[in-house]
Amino acid sequence: MSRPLILLVEDDADTAALYSAVLSAEDMEVVRCRDCRQTQSWWEQAARTPDLLVVDVGLPDGNGLNLCDELLRGINGGERPPILVLSAYGDPRMPSRCRQVGAQAFMDKLSDMVAFVDKVKELLYKYSKNNK
Repeated sequence: MSRPLILLVEDDADTAALYSAVLSAEDMEVVRCRDCRQTQSWWEQAARTPDLLVVDVGLPDGNGLNLCDELLRGINGGERPPILVLSAYGDPRMPSRCRQVGAQAFMDKLSDMVAFVDKVKELLYKYSKNNK
């Protein structure tokens, strides 16, 4: 069985390195992209659909929510990977906006790493192709 593939879209290099290291330590394969353009390029060339998208809202060349909408537009519902949206913005409307684009979860970037890993594992289990 292959390791879960996580597509991490985060523009801050230190934050991306931290998330990537934590997920890799949990035996997950992590692909890091820093902006919308790099993510779209990777998506078009990817050999397999990621098992989970972890996406920052504020990206240098666009909005992470819009990016998710664009990436998943051509995928059938059953093949869509779950989405975990991350944001450092304290907008109380953000969880609702995330659900509108089909995201399954939202976390504040200030959440601790244990909570982050737990949420990733929960989403991977809940939306695993083997559990359907």
